[in-house]
Amino acid sequence: MNIKLKNFDLIIINSSAGKDSLCSIYEIMRMAKAQNVDSDRIVVSHQDLGEAEWGGTFELAKRQADLFGLEFYTSKRRDRNGYEESLLEYAERRGKWPSSQQRWCTSDFKRGPGARVVTKLTKGMQDVQVLYVFGFRKEESPSRAKKQVVAINNTLTTKSRTVIDYLPIHDWSVEKVWETIHDNELPYHPAYDLGMPRLSCTFCIFSPFDALVVAGYHNPKLLQKYVDIEDRID
Repeated sequence: MNIKLKNFDLIIINSSAGKDSLCSIYEIMRMAKAQNVDSDRIVVSHQDLGEAEWGGTFELAKRQADLFGLEFYTSKRRDRNGYEESLLEYAERRGKWPSSQQRWCTSDFKRGPGARVVTKLTKGMQDVQVLYVFGFRKEESPSRAKKQVVAINNTLTTKSRTVIDYLPIHDWSVEKVWETIHDNELPYHPAYDLGMPRLSCTFCIFSPFDALVVAGYHNPKLLQKYVDIEDRID
């Protein structure tokens, strides 16, 4: 489903630097060109997970944004006192890892910091229309298959702004994703060539066992940090 980009004052593309985020940027820029929409209203927002993510992820996210000539914004999780706190520090303080039922890794390290970017970019604006773009695909999981391609974001919508979530590649297959990347020579993370199906936290709770083995083999020092924390929090 295409959407009229001209109806939005600001278009924020959420990027993890992964293959699907990259294709979302590509698709939005394709749509902008087809609809004669100035790219000045399009930006990229990256939530930096620090040491928890594959090395070079932050730099790649910026490189991808630069490739399309888009402004790049980044944010990190902060504690109640405003200090940055890593995912590993947070896990140790809580005494628990995230799980499929307690996905604080997503809420506290992605949605929360991402919301701060929205607030920053719309500060002082009135009646602003924001298109909030994600690279979710229905093929990835049953929960993502149920997501609406276009939906109002009630959490980020306020009296002065309306935020609409948009999933431009929701119907894309993984084959189409890689075809788009290779045909257009778009820069992607080498972790995929090692066998990783996704680019998220290095040791994502949703990764299959084989992927965790690959991640551990190529990130032994980070794996040891996880093991040490596991020992301390039991």
